[in-house]
Amino acid sequence: MPVLVSLAALQHGTVRLFGELSPEELGLEIVDPCLAARRPIRYDLTAQMMGDEVFVEGEIETVLDCQCVRCLEPFESPLRLFPWACLLPVQGEDAAPVEDDSVNLTPQMREDSLLALPQHPVCRPDCRGLPLMPPGLPSSSDQGRKGSSAWSVLDTLNLE
Repeated sequence: MPVLVSLAALQHGTVRLFGELSPEELGLEIVDPCLAARRPIRYDLTAQMMGDEVFVEGEIETVLDCQCVRCLEPFESPLRLFPWACLLPVQGEDAAPVEDDSVNLTPQMREDSLLALPQHPVCRPDCRGLPLMPPGLPSSSDQGRKGSSAWSVLDTLNLE
């Protein structure tokens, strides 16, 4: 169900819009394998007319299911757009589509939500990532002593 604001109601003053949308209703299609939106998106908005434009402000929030790009552990991350605002013209070349005397806010909410997604989700700022070697396996320095690698020939170069 889209988030609609009635232009007729805006003529009488400020309109408050609040509720929840599923990620599917918002069209929040995330292609990043480290991010998933499975919980409802909550919104609490106020809209008012400003000349020939609808000004909307408020808050949009949800919780994302993430996978840390460093250690690959799952974690939750809040997605909160506050303060969120948009200005939609209702007349002219750039006018927002008006259907049944209402303006659909869903496309702007979706676009700003997608732009606010973390590009590289990290479980905590000091995450050190995966361990370099699993315990019990020889380290790379031990392997270098036991046999030569393709790079060991560089040790024999005389660059003087």
